[in-house]
Amino acid sequence: MGVPADQLILAGAWIPRDMVDNIERDCAARTKRAQQRKPRRLLIPVGGAGAQKTFVTNFVRALQPELEAGRVQLFLNAGDHEHMRVAFLEAIRAIGAEHDVVDSMDGVNAFADALRAGKEPKRNVTLFAFSEYFPAVATTDVLSRVADVLCCKPSELAFYPVPKLMIRRVGDHEAYSALRASELGDGTLELREVADAMAYIAQMNACIVTNKAAGLYDGCKRAVELAHELAGKKAAKGARRASKSPARAR
Repeated sequence: MGVPADQLILAGAWIPRDMVDNIERDCAARTKRAQQRKPRRLLIPVGGAGAQKTFVTNFVRALQPELEAGRVQLFLNAGDHEHMRVAFLEAIRAIGAEHDVVDSMDGVNAFADALRAGKEPKRNVTLFAFSEYFPAVATTDVLSRVADVLCCKPSELAFYPVPKLMIRRVGDHEAYSALRASELGDGTLELREVADAMAYIAQMNACIVTNKAAGLYDGCKRAVELAHELAGKKAAKGARRASKSPARAR
């Protein structure tokens, strides 16, 4: 795009700091839950304009046997999309599952804190739905830390440090994000059909811890460090120029 090569630096993925700082702790918690055969927690967020409506609602319906057997817990984030809230509710009612609804950021944080404290959700299905944009986005960040698997299209979430089940993409450019997650070992390849998604609930926490050690999730931190480094060089250069300039008489 015309940017000189010497001005480009690979910083890493752009990940919320709270998620990166707690990678080892959260991955250890997921591994322990798997060893104890606890219900697998699947977080299904719907981004953009909710273009995945058909796929995700069919996915919810396909999980009915797992929900009834107590092997799966669903965290459904409808965001601020009213049509997705309605669609999720229809799917939940179609399979006869009991559910709770969380509609505030305080509720989201309390829910996540309770899970970290060792408690289980009151129902196997929890629907998160909001009237504003910010909690809709922040909810996925908060819940990713307590989920066992993030089920999402390969958008920017493809780079999040949580085991990921990549479901059908919306834009063609997203195909490469799923490929990259698969290469790093912390996500699956893109799964175009519900049957494929059902076959791919796997553990990827060891890869996430290894990737953190390599700095792959430190894009935010590295970008700030680079900005300070460049500012320091600029200030030093200015100081050198000033020292070489003759003093001006007042």
